[in-house]
Amino acid sequence: MKKITQSSLEEVINLEEIENIHFLRVNFSFLDLSEKVFSNCIFEKCNLSNTNFKETTFDDVKFIKSKIMWIKFSEINTYISGFNFEECNISMSCFYQMELKNISFKNSEIIDCDFTRANLENADFSSCNLAKSIFSETNLEKANFKWSYNFAIDPTINKLKKTKFSPENAVFLLSHLDIEIE
Repeated sequence: MKKITQSSLEEVINLEEIENIHFLRVNFSFLDLSEKVFSNCIFEKCNLSNTNFKETTFDDVKFIKSKIMWIKFSEINTYISGFNFEECNISMSCFYQMELKNISFKNSEIIDCDFTRANLENADFSSCNLAKSIFSETNLEKANFKWSYNFAIDPTINKLKKTKFSPENAVFLLSHLDIEIE
């Protein structure tokens, strides 16, 4: 896997298909990466804020310790999409109606994101801060929310069959009831 930093970004940024690249500390903010194909790539400690990924394909892509803000993931090419997040800061991004079975967001800050009508079956949200993120008509069957916090998931409008919660975070399932637990 070839390592690319900010100084060597021009080597690959104009290619339509980008394979086996480890991007390290690259600032992609406000770049247009639409209609590109990223295959077997890692984005580590990158800034992807306000990047245009319209019709972009992610095939076996990992985002690690990256800043990801204002991204419309719902506009990517979903024909082949395989990507995961680890220790990322994901804010104000949209995953509306996406098919995201088995996706992982481990140890991430997921603030003010929209997962409305997404299929997150078997997703891993373990140890995530989910403040202000929206789950509505979302399939969360077999998803893992152990040690996650600040989420508001209404069990009456989301699918939660065999969804995993730790005892201390199960209280977040009651937030829609406007009750006080003392």
